[in-house]
Order: sequence, then C-alpha cells, then structure tokens
Amino acid sequence: MTSTAHRALHVTSPLMSGADVLDVQQRLHDLGYAVGDLDGRYGPATAAAVRRLQADRGLEADGIVGDATRAALAAPGPDAETSAEPSGPGRLALAEAVRHIGEKESPAGSNRTPFGRWFGVDGVKWCNVFVSYAFGVGAEYTICQGFRGAGVYPKGCTYVPTTEAWLRATGMWLGRTTPLPGDIAVFNWDGGVPDHIGLVEEDLGDGRFACIEGNTADGADSDGGAVMRRTRRVSQVNGFGRVA
Repeated sequence: MTSTAHRALHVTSPLMSGADVLDVQQRLHDLGYAVGDLDGRYGPATAAAVRRLQADRGLEADGIVGDATRAALAAPGPDAETSAEPSGPGRLALAEAVRHIGEKESPAGSNRTPFGRWFGVDGVKWCNVFVSYAFGVGAEYTICQGFRGAGVYPKGCTYVPTTEAWLRATGMWLGRTTPLPGDIAVFNWDGGVPDHIGLVEEDLGDGRFACIEGNTADGADSDGGAVMRRTRRVSQVNGFGRVA
C-alpha cells in the first residue's frame, strides 16, 4: 500500500483525501494561494492552486503534488530570497499615489482624469495609467520603458498583462510573497489575464495588505472611477513586482 505521507496527489474520481491533502491545502493557504475549503479533498481548486505555485517556483505546472512540489511547499516564500528593504522608486511612487487618494474621474463614467491627461492617453481605463503616473511623477521612473508590448507609451503602460510581462522579463517579478511598501500588485479576479494593478502601502498580516489603486471602488474593483486605499488578499494577485 502507498503511504499517504509520500503519495503523489492528483485529481481523481473519487477525490483523493486525507491528512496529507489537508497539509498541502494549509501550506498553500499560508503562502497566499487560494484553495477554497480546507477540507482534505484534492479537487480542482486545490490542483489549480498547486499549478500557480509550480509556475511561480519554476516547476512544470501540472497540478500534481510530487517530491519537487512538496519541496517547493516546504521552502520559504520568495521574499526570503529578495531584499528586505522596499525599493527607492517604489517608496517615492507610493508617496505620490497616497497624495491622490479620493480623486475621481470627471465626469463620472468618462475615465477622464489628470493622470490620463499627463500620460497623453485620456478617457481609457486607468488603473495602470495611475501606477505609471505615480512612478513617473513621484520617482521619475518610466514603467515598461524600452519594452515591446501592448499598451506601452512614452510615459508608461496602460495594459496590466504587459506590465506583468515586463516585470517578469526584467527580473523584478517576486510572485506571491509578503509584499513591501511600494511593490506593484498585479490582481487577477477570475484566473484569466490579470485585470487590475495597484501599489502596496503595507502588509497587514494574515495574507492581507493595504493597496493604493486607481479606477477602483468598493462596488467595482477594476473600473470604479476613484483613487482609493483598498484592503486586499495575497490570494487575489498573480504576484508582486519590486522596481529596482
């Protein structure tokens, strides 16, 4: 009989279950990967969380928990391998972003903002424009400068997937970890392409963090028309970037 302490975990019918599955679910949850209910049953939601972990750790993203994935689960999060200090440009960008909390597009529903006018592309969805503005004005740093991708303009980027690709390509991508002030948070609400972006203000513990975001609202996360301070969970992001 295969020991449950060392068996490979797959999605099967009926679902594999046991203390080893619950251990995997708990570790994924602690690392900020959403698994749904911690029920000790290895279902599609747990396998999807495993695939996200595997992708972040450079493993084959097959959703199967074998020896390499168990080792990745046992290892410290990526923050242990990165600087414990916030980046200089990130801190300056954050300070600029905080100055604009409460600003709204005008007229309502128009996507027209001072940030868009500065950027040179106004009247479009503007969460990534706001991040570009915060870095450009606050830190004199241009997001995605010299990078080839959709939504790249002279003053930054309008398209969240391109900003994530730029962070990954330049070695500034951290994945899911404990964020620091000024880190870029790339949100993904539905598991497709990333939807939204903001600047981390502080880690709140227990998988939560405060984030300053443009074009958000309590009732419309990604198209709310205002700059706000939101409380988010690490499980809501594809990951974080730390601009060097």
